[in-house]
Formats: sequence, C-alpha cells, structure tokens
Amino acid sequence: MKIMANVIYRFMQIVLGCTIPPSCDIEKGCDIAHWHGIVFNHILHIGSGTIIYQNVTLGGLKGKHGPIIGRNCIIGAGAVILGEVKIGDNVHIGANAVVLKDLPDNCTAVGVPAKIVKIRES
Repeated sequence: MKIMANVIYRFMQIVLGCTIPPSCDIEKGCDIAHWHGIVFNHILHIGSGTIIYQNVTLGGLKGKHGPIIGRNCIIGAGAVILGEVKIGDNVHIGANAVVLKDLPDNCTAVGVPAKIVKIRES
C-alpha cells in the first residue's frame, strides 16, 4: 500500500499541480474544492467538514509538526498557514491570509499577518 500511496502522490504532483503527502492526517469529509497549487506539510491534521480552496499552503518547519486544522473550517484561496499553529473548529480564514498564530474556535481571520475580525457565538 505504501508504494501505491507514493505513486498517487507523484501523479498528483505532476498532473494536478498539488503536493499532499500520504503521511497527512486528513479526516473523512474534508473537501478540497480546487486541487491546483495545494501544498501540505508531511505532518499535519485536518478535521472533517473543512473546505480548502486553491493555492493553499499548510506548512511547517522541517522535521516539525505542521498545522492542526479543526473541524468545519473554511480556508480561502491563497491562504498560508505556517508553523505548529492550531486552528479551532468553525474558523474561516480569508483569501491570501497568512496565519502564524493559533486561532480560537468560531472566528474569522484575514490579512497579512492574519488578525481576527469576527468572533461568532457557538
């Protein structure tokens, strides 16, 4: 199965232009709306119900854990989440936002670097 996972990984890199390593922990129900330009760290977690748009980068430092994304999040096109950050449940991250710090549950963050602009009641 490891060989098959690597074949699919290389196929996605060449044909779809995205890098999603087989070692990523992606829960069932995660939706990658547009595959083009997606880059994921080798060690990360994405919760169920999360929607990810094109050109999103979820990265970490070499050899370290990448981001932990909660459930039911929306990550806008071109967003970048770097480091060992934790994104809470029901978080919306705007297009082209750069997230460098943890985000709590039920909030919306935009900008470079990302700042919380709205906190929703749960």
